[in-house]
Amino acid sequence: MTGKTETRMREIRCRTRQYRKRYEARLFSCLTLCSLFLLAGIGVLFRSVQAPGIVSVAKGYGAVMLRDGAGAYVVIGIVAFVIGETVTILCIRLKNRSANRTGSAEEPANRPPNGD
Repeated sequence: MTGKTETRMREIRCRTRQYRKRYEARLFSCLTLCSLFLLAGIGVLFRSVQAPGIVSVAKGYGAVMLRDGAGAYVVIGIVAFVIGETVTILCIRLKNRSANRTGSAEEPANRPPNGD
């Protein structure tokens, strides 16, 4: 390859890395925002469900989860949420590992030849 071609290839790889970082940052911020909205929604639902007079457990928090047989649905919802987040984190880590392997294989090719 000529010097111009190598320079162009380096620039393409650099821009590709920048675009990937931007994409991953957007994806991470979107996932964070969705998680925060979900957490806020759960908090709002718990506040609207909790009513005075159902205090059978300290401060009524346990009574909200067990009221009218909704305990199973709440537990299943929380477990599904945790499993979804775990799978998302595992997918992101696997993607980063594969990207690191690809990046480490490409890096030696970018080294300039020794002029000695």
